[in-house]
Amino acid sequence: MIVTDEKIEKKPRKYYNKNINLNDWNEVKKEFENLLDEKIKSAEELLNFLEKWSELNSILSEEMAWRYIRMTCDTKEENSKAFNEFYANIISPANEYDFLLKKKFYESPYRKELKGESFEHMNKLISRDIEIFRKENLPLQVKEQELSSKYGEIISKITVSFDGEEKTLSQMGIYLKNPDRNIRENAWKLINKAVLEHHEELEKLFDELKNIRINIAKNAGYNNYRDYMHDAKRRFDFTPEDLYKFHEAVEKAVVPALKRLNEERKEKLGLSTLKPWDTEVDVDGKVLKPFEKEEEFIEKAIKILSKIDIDFAKNLEMMRNSGYLDLVNRKGKAPGGYNYPLRETGAAFIFMNAVGIHRDVRTLLHESGHAQHTFYSKDISISHLKEFPSEIAELASMSMELLTLEYLNEYYNNEEDLKKAKREQLEGTLKILPWVMIVDAFQHWIYLNPDHTIEERDSYFGELMDRFNTGIDWNGLEKEKRIRWLRQLHIFEVPFYYIEYAMSQLGAIAVYKNYKENGKKAIEQYKNFLSSGFKYPVKKLYEIAGIRFDFSEKYISELVNFIMSEIESL
Repeated sequence: MIVTDEKIEKKPRKYYNKNINLNDWNEVKKEFENLLDEKIKSAEELLNFLEKWSELNSILSEEMAWRYIRMTCDTKEENSKAFNEFYANIISPANEYDFLLKKKFYESPYRKELKGESFEHMNKLISRDIEIFRKENLPLQVKEQELSSKYGEIISKITVSFDGEEKTLSQMGIYLKNPDRNIRENAWKLINKAVLEHHEELEKLFDELKNIRINIAKNAGYNNYRDYMHDAKRRFDFTPEDLYKFHEAVEKAVVPALKRLNEERKEKLGLSTLKPWDTEVDVDGKVLKPFEKEEEFIEKAIKILSKIDIDFAKNLEMMRNSGYLDLVNRKGKAPGGYNYPLRETGAAFIFMNAVGIHRDVRTLLHESGHAQHTFYSKDISISHLKEFPSEIAELASMSMELLTLEYLNEYYNNEEDLKKAKREQLEGTLKILPWVMIVDAFQHWIYLNPDHTIEERDSYFGELMDRFNTGIDWNGLEKEKRIRWLRQLHIFEVPFYYIEYAMSQLGAIAVYKNYKENGKKAIEQYKNFLSSGFKYPVKKLYEIAGIRFDFSEKYISELVNFIMSEIESL
């Protein structure tokens, strides 16, 4: 199926027609100083100033994007060096000018002439940024970036010997779905043994990151890093205390449902107890194999997207035609997956580590949702109204996972395989929620108890694993349970960026429910949401998507009941 043979072309620049040497800070600095010196004599000129500033930001953002992409596609030292040097020499000093430009906008007498909800929202966002900015934090943020990138280097280089071959941790994932329990157990224990061998190194790295983050918060006048990050992430629609209630709601509404599903899993597997290596295997002993070749993997995703909306398919095919996909796992490639917006081009790059299992399908469709968000919001000319926070970004991606659920027959033409894939997907919407609560609660504790020891930290994580346990037997595996957090890259690289996954997952379930009930109307609402970028507060954007921003126990229970009924119908 060919939707289009078009390639992505970079949007023409409106204000910066000349080439800027992005490796020369003096040249970049000159452009920022020109913006600072610009005379603004009307509301219209203020808008032009915002657009010009946004275009310069998009130029720098895309340069950093490609350096990050190269660093993760190949973790060799020269790529890490190129990224870190650009961040230290260009992006970090540019952040100081970003503050000065925000201040210039905020102090402009014409700011109040910009009417409408979007500009009121932007005023609020910029005000928060001005309040927490501290020049002395810039070198600390550079150091934090350098240290966090070391995490990917360490994890990506961890390998184990299995089946006579050297395997990455990502490649070992497929063995956790093997019907032979001995193989699963051996694979799981090898993975954890390899991580344990790096336990001290990773704990030491995290302590260095923690100390830097605590200093950043203190410099900004905060008592702790948790509260600093809440404000830095401009979370106006909920408080840190609301998140504790969220943790409790998931504990009460979701954990019991997952315990029922795991009890059913245990019985179908004929086991007396469910161990951590029993959670991924298909209960009938069959491993889903959705694709063999990368080309097949991409082609089928394009077909699925075309059944939701032809423009979705066209965007992904243009990415393929343009070389904006790197999907298959290999040694030396960083772990994880992402969609990186290419702000100047108005497109995106998808990176992941596919090994041929159903999770890969889910990941590609997830990242495709992020990509659609980038495409649909690309024409918003002011960056502050386009660069949405995670609880918005993840709603786009997680919704796409569920919207495409009805069309997974492109990967699975056998009815039983299709039901299995759907069930795995639906169960996955609930399975992620307790884990997100664990990761979020863990970070609250870490930064509210900054003087803890490594032993106390690992011990508290073990307690959280027990609190949100969904029926898994960890007896004899206490050490592995306590250090499971070391494989969660968000804790190292993007602190407090994880609770959004749970908010967005609930939102995605609501979008899917809306789609099941209202069909094309729900897709139009979803597209309106994608096109809105960050022009409105979070709650309103969820409303535009046709759903509620709500994580009360009552609402969560409604959505859990919907998912459980969908599972039972298979």
